[in-house]
Amino acid sequence: MKYYSFANLALASCLVIPAVASAEGEKGSTVFSTLSVSDSNHKKQADDVGSSAETFSTPGAVSSRGADKKLQSLDNTLRGIPGTFTQLDPLQSGVSVNIRGMSGLGRVNTMVDGVTQTFYGMAPTNYHGGSNSAASVLIDPNFIAGIDITRGNSAGSQGVNALMGSAGIRTIGVDDVVQEGRQVGVLSRFSVGDNGMGRSGMVSVAGKTEEFGNGGQLGALVGMSGTTTYATYKNGAGESSKDFIGDDTDFMKQNPQSQLYKLDFSPDRYNKFEFNGRNYSNTFTRRDITSDDYSLRYKFNPLSELVGVNLLLSSSRSNQNYVPNAFSNFRSSSSTNKSNAVDLSNTSRFSLDDYDFTFLLGSKVMKTDYTRQFTQWNDTDRNAFAPAGKQKIESLYTGLTINKDIYQLDLNLNYTRSKVNGHKPACADNEKCFPQGEADLNLDDKAFNPSVMLSAQVTPWLQPFVSYSHSSRAPNVQEVFFANEGGASMNPFLKPERAETWQLGTNVNLEGLVVEKDKLMLKALVYQTRTKDYITSETFFLCYDGSLCKDIDNSEAGFNANVYVNSLSPVQSRGYELEANYDAGLAYLNLSYSEQYTNQPTSIASTSNLFAYDDLADLPRRYITADLGVRLLDEKLTIGSLIKYTGRSKRLDPDWWNSDDATVVTKHSMPKIPTIIDLYSSYQVTDNLQLRLTVQNVQNRDYAEALNRMNQDLSTAAEGVSVNTTARGRTWVFGGEFRF
Repeated sequence: MKYYSFANLALASCLVIPAVASAEGEKGSTVFSTLSVSDSNHKKQADDVGSSAETFSTPGAVSSRGADKKLQSLDNTLRGIPGTFTQLDPLQSGVSVNIRGMSGLGRVNTMVDGVTQTFYGMAPTNYHGGSNSAASVLIDPNFIAGIDITRGNSAGSQGVNALMGSAGIRTIGVDDVVQEGRQVGVLSRFSVGDNGMGRSGMVSVAGKTEEFGNGGQLGALVGMSGTTTYATYKNGAGESSKDFIGDDTDFMKQNPQSQLYKLDFSPDRYNKFEFNGRNYSNTFTRRDITSDDYSLRYKFNPLSELVGVNLLLSSSRSNQNYVPNAFSNFRSSSSTNKSNAVDLSNTSRFSLDDYDFTFLLGSKVMKTDYTRQFTQWNDTDRNAFAPAGKQKIESLYTGLTINKDIYQLDLNLNYTRSKVNGHKPACADNEKCFPQGEADLNLDDKAFNPSVMLSAQVTPWLQPFVSYSHSSRAPNVQEVFFANEGGASMNPFLKPERAETWQLGTNVNLEGLVVEKDKLMLKALVYQTRTKDYITSETFFLCYDGSLCKDIDNSEAGFNANVYVNSLSPVQSRGYELEANYDAGLAYLNLSYSEQYTNQPTSIASTSNLFAYDDLADLPRRYITADLGVRLLDEKLTIGSLIKYTGRSKRLDPDWWNSDDATVVTKHSMPKIPTIIDLYSSYQVTDNLQLRLTVQNVQNRDYAEALNRMNQDLSTAAEGVSVNTTARGRTWVFGGEFRF
């Protein structure tokens, strides 16, 4: 009840204040928004170190990274951000973002240029005994201009149906390619490596007109990118990956092709249209993958602080076509997901007495449709291949920021309604389920999600903050319509997950600590999250009376349903996060520190031999990335090192079935992961050409990466076997960036 009271108060405030401000404006007053001035030295630091200055001046658990300059993978870049990790899966071709031990559709809202990604990959492989499945984002790293991470907050459009946070990936635009003072530009990135790293290349061409007389402009960009990587490599012990992956390495060679299109048109200084198109195709693990994203953004900013309209229309489609007999019992199979969204908002800025206000009001509607097509050797509705169904999410979100003197108060609220529907086949006569016959299931859930944050610029260099957020995530199609035992596996009573997060932290910005013009930027925080109705899957047997139960000794043979349910016990998470940058011109240091604890349960669906859903998402108890380097030769040459420490991590216990409770999947400690060191360098040959060289795992350590899906596989793991697969040994990568 307290949430509804808070929500009503915040919504009433958001609606009343703009009306008062509008009345004030009619009296002839003119209000200007705050002007932010940034130091150009911060841009140089962002290029070398990777953290933007905005990270350390924005209150809350936020982090940003620019384009990769060290020839690191996207997974490594994300793992170098506090509280952020990835679910590594060599069998999928995308990236799966993990925030504070949560990953997947809705638990982390992952966006590309503001468009929520809904791709759900299913990879067939003999190595995995059938298939594994995961939510991921199909994105070409060559096109990435930056990454923005928000943890533990449900504010704004990005906070809609986002339980633990959001990840926003930005692709290059016209202004990233066309240099200042020019009208045409070319940007090219390339790399080549040994030990299976392969080669990658991208070229983009952009142009823009001079400003029209009324302040308008026209710009366009076209980009093409291709990459070839191999699954055959040597680990630190000199063993070939074929020894532990087997013949599947033949199906794991990748050659993704991507295209990027952008058109920016401003008919005048008040209106702007942005069209984005992104295509991706890949043949990988016995399937052809295609993904297409298109979006149109309209911005209207007249000479009024009360009007700042932002409209985003998007349409996405992804398809997976599998080769014949890719899955056992399937002659042919394919899956498709389509997603359409509309996001409309307005931002108003105004002042009353000594108070400055920023008010956001918006609405987002998103429809996602998962379909599947297959023919089987033995027709049956008892399979978990690509669950089919539809989900519609409707939301209204508001935000009010109040500034007075040194204080800033952020009040946010979103109302979300989620509808999930799809078909449930009939249960057998000896099975008790609801409804008993075939039916179309409809789950309708509503949630109010408020958040509040108070910060204060106590001194020019110190900004403490404290925040509370209530967030929710509706059940998705893959959970409701999981069907390894047909309709008996489906749960029409699944409820949304709800999380409460407290955060306490501070930003620090100091100059002149050791030498003149050096700068220290730091963000440190502690958080605690309590998640109710956490969704996990449990195993049930068919007892002789037809009901689902846990009693294997009093059950029918040949029936074992994996059903997604809400956990009766809340999931507790807590941790510490620190991010720091020190830059003295000649030398710099970047530090990322994360420590966390969670008691989230493990999903039984991850143990399926045929269609393994869900990953072990427990983050390592502690992980640290240190990036230190120097700039020489008038700062044209940069030499640095990435030092990566990963603490205790876990995987699924290979012998879980023989435990005292065979219905609970236990976790098993992984071998200790050594500290991994990468060396990197870059040289600015000319204003247009920069060359880069990186040596990854320079010590040639033999180790298994944390949260690697291959090491969660129970079909090949056996008692006494420490890991199924290990990482690349010492690897050289050469690349660069060319622009003119």
